[in-house]
Amino acid sequence: MIDQQELETIKETLTREKSRLETSLSKIADRDPKDASNWNPRYPAMSNEGVKQDDISDENADEVEEFDVILETEDALENRLRDVSKALEKIEHGSYGICEVCHKEIPAERLLANPAASCDIEHAN
Repeated sequence: MIDQQELETIKETLTREKSRLETSLSKIADRDPKDASNWNPRYPAMSNEGVKQDDISDENADEVEEFDVILETEDALENRLRDVSKALEKIEHGSYGICEVCHKEIPAERLLANPAASCDIEHAN
């Protein structure tokens, strides 16, 4: 069981991580105006100016490859942000630290190691 001091430490850690994730996401994506929890990745702005016609297909391939990396990064950051936000909501509602599968308390050691954990080790993916 986590005590109040550990809970405050976890809350501060989650708040800092949420801010860091939002900052990272804002560099590669825009918030969806219809759903603030969703982010839409931006296509990289590349210019073909001054590029020979033969090199344009290479430039386009680079653009597509860069966008694939952005998509993967955006997805990972957005998923982590959802987990962090969900943990902060649980803290506010007094339901933090309960395994979503078996409804038993998640050990403090696990929560201190991964404050956004929603399951105990036994039920983790």
